[in-house]
Amino acid sequence: MFRALIAVALLAVVVGGVVWGLRWRSGTEPRPALTERKKAIPREQAPAAKPPVAEKKAESGPAAPKPPGRAAGTEKPVTAKPPLYEVFPEKPSLPKTPAAESDALQAALPPAPPEPPPLKKPPRVAIIIDDLGYDRQLAEKLIDLNAPFTVAILPHSPHQGAIARLAHDRGLEVMLHLPMEPMEYPEINPGPGALLASMGPDELLRVLEEDLKAVPHIKGANNHMGSRLTANSEQMYQVLSALKRHGLYFVDSRTTDESVCRPSARLFQIPFSQRDVFLDHAHDPVSIRKQIRELVRIAQRKGEAVGIAHPHPTTYNVLKEELPALRQQVELVPASRLVRVIG
Repeated sequence: MFRALIAVALLAVVVGGVVWGLRWRSGTEPRPALTERKKAIPREQAPAAKPPVAEKKAESGPAAPKPPGRAAGTEKPVTAKPPLYEVFPEKPSLPKTPAAESDALQAALPPAPPEPPPLKKPPRVAIIIDDLGYDRQLAEKLIDLNAPFTVAILPHSPHQGAIARLAHDRGLEVMLHLPMEPMEYPEINPGPGALLASMGPDELLRVLEEDLKAVPHIKGANNHMGSRLTANSEQMYQVLSALKRHGLYFVDSRTTDESVCRPSARLFQIPFSQRDVFLDHAHDPVSIRKQIRELVRIAQRKGEAVGIAHPHPTTYNVLKEELPALRQQVELVPASRLVRVIG
């Protein structure tokens, strides 16, 4: 009898389990696990996406407990918040212009203006006025032309100091017009302070030092006459070595084709240049204008040129008339701008 009761109880349990299983399969959802309930938030209540750092922190920490007393399904929806930053913000796509339309736009644009050519520097010309020191009035008129002439003053001349100071005050460059022996000496005398071929080294240097002290404000020297002395290497070595000690340059007036001034200047590494044109070898206006044109032509070909003029009334008048046109063709500069040490 006892065994029969146990059998009946077991049968009832089995039947009840089968019935409950069938009822569950027919639509009754099982209760999700605790961890699954926490993750299963309705889509409309899901919080907005947070930066990776914030998500990582939320995943690693414990879940926040729900506040007590609030019934399920009555929670307020979480308001979506914008992210703190965009890791890879997308760039707005620009509408593409068809190739034909782009070519049409380029064709409609005005052509770009051409680049201006580089400025070409005008040729430079130095004009040296020789033989100054005797006619003070004419020297002052030449200085008053307000052109950057270089004035070459003879030593021991009566107005050497006054002319040198006036030229210096007006911004003109002053040179020593150094007398030297010509081939025609003694029939043609170069004047006081001349360096002669018959002088020994000591006498020549003594006379040269007196000449250098006679004219103030000098920056360099050029030869007055000197067709004989400038052809003598030994004596030109003495002259140029003294000029170098004084920090002066030398311009060869080129009174002879036999001149050794250029190789001597190269040997002593003294700033040097030489005359290209005598402007007033003949004292008539037509010849002087022709020589001025020749000076410009040489300057345009070489980039620079040296002209030598003298204090004659005709020379003054022609220079006064020709200066405006000359300034448009060349840059007038002092002689020191055209001298250089020969390599």
